[in-house]
Amino acid sequence: MSAATPVDPSNPADPSTDEPLDGSFELHIADDHMSATLFVEPPKGGGAAVTEDQVRAALLEQGVVAGILDNALRQAIERRDGIGVCIALGQEPTPGEPATFTSLLESPSEHRAEAAEEPAEEDEDEDDDGTYTRIDYRNMGNLLLVTPGEALMRRTPAVQGTPGFDITGKVTEPAKIEDLPFDAQSAGAAPSADDPDLLVASIGGAPKVLPRSVTVASVVEVEAVDLSSGNINLDGTLRVKGDIVTGMKVVVTGDIVVTGTIEAADVYAGGNITVNGGIIGMSETVATDGKEQSRAAHLVCGGTIKARFIHNADIDAGKTVAAEREIRHSFIDAGESVVVGPPGGQNGVLVGGCTRAMMSVQSGVIGSTGAVRTEVQVGLDPHVHGQRAALQQKRQDLTEQQAKLEKVVMFLHANPQKDVDGIGDRARKTYKQTFTDMEALKAEEAELNKALQPKPDAYVAAKKHIHTGVRLRVGHKFREFREDYPGCKARIGEDGEVIVS
Repeated sequence: MSAATPVDPSNPADPSTDEPLDGSFELHIADDHMSATLFVEPPKGGGAAVTEDQVRAALLEQGVVAGILDNALRQAIERRDGIGVCIALGQEPTPGEPATFTSLLESPSEHRAEAAEEPAEEDEDEDDDGTYTRIDYRNMGNLLLVTPGEALMRRTPAVQGTPGFDITGKVTEPAKIEDLPFDAQSAGAAPSADDPDLLVASIGGAPKVLPRSVTVASVVEVEAVDLSSGNINLDGTLRVKGDIVTGMKVVVTGDIVVTGTIEAADVYAGGNITVNGGIIGMSETVATDGKEQSRAAHLVCGGTIKARFIHNADIDAGKTVAAEREIRHSFIDAGESVVVGPPGGQNGVLVGGCTRAMMSVQSGVIGSTGAVRTEVQVGLDPHVHGQRAALQQKRQDLTEQQAKLEKVVMFLHANPQKDVDGIGDRARKTYKQTFTDMEALKAEEAELNKALQPKPDAYVAAKKHIHTGVRLRVGHKFREFREDYPGCKARIGEDGEVIVS
């Protein structure tokens, strides 16, 4: 603590006397030396006010030589209301970029072109009209098996960060970024002999993407997932020749390939889920243990979900959801995109429910002539809304607490006779603690904000129609359609509003 006079501000003179009392101030240096907060008390009875030179001398005495905010310092001295003002800030070091590991299995354009030239296998079925075959599905990234030598993952080396400093002038070095290699436990895969940063398959089989590697596992086949097989929990990849029927549960760490349909079942996959038929849950609910439970199909995966059609389903995909024909009355969350309709076609239909994706939602038609309520959202990560709501509530609670305490401190400052039983000291102590709590909250919010920044190039596209009853959200902006609209693309324009063109 630094004061303008020897008078102890915690034991002020009786305000009823005429004895002058000089102003005083207190410097609070953060434990991490990244900030300094100034609290200034006014003089009484004609005493001397705190001066800028006194504060700067105190800063120097306590070793504060960097990051001083001159304007904030002067304003705090002029106000003299006992409310803390940050007058010095350090600069955090710029973090480095760790090595990144990018999966090459999500159908890059070169791979799609090559796959389109491959002949269909004998057991691949055509649609009823003979237009769409399973080979077209694989061109969308549906091929789950890899062959020896096929590229699986690309490693980009780490980049080191830049230093920062604290308010004492001490240079803060950024955390050293370890340049991690591919995980040594890459069963069925190995770095290429020609490129050590490229991981390739050493055997044929089904790939499983891990944070720093891709493993290639054998494929387990069953006729169907029903009462004869029981629920399945598998570390690997599952191929189902028939259906996954209502009420069953499937959990696998790799991919799931279903030749038939997925009914109102619970299906979880660490990789992709591919359904050659469709996903068809039930719209009604059932009573279980006195509670109403949905009988929709429930699917969760870390990669991509693809099916011929999707009805009455709750789906959460880490990457893409693709339906060859339609999505009806379903709730879809996708970490990247939702695509409805065959490649290059305009016949996909998205109607009812709520569809959310980070980058894009594309369909031939969105909504229906019956004006069925249909919600579509793009531009925000659909998986972090719960975390954001919790942090927003925490910030609101802290802000309200801080405001109430500030009023108490200011009231007692103006009415010192009301400061009894140490209530003022307790209020100021708690008030200062809210600053620490708010700083911790800022760190949490900074991490979450990386995922909450709207994607400027996110869009919703309807190749034929958007019908009445459709409500779009692009980033933080909304657009509700109260009449039918021809084929169009909705995105954020230069003015920051949703434009439809």
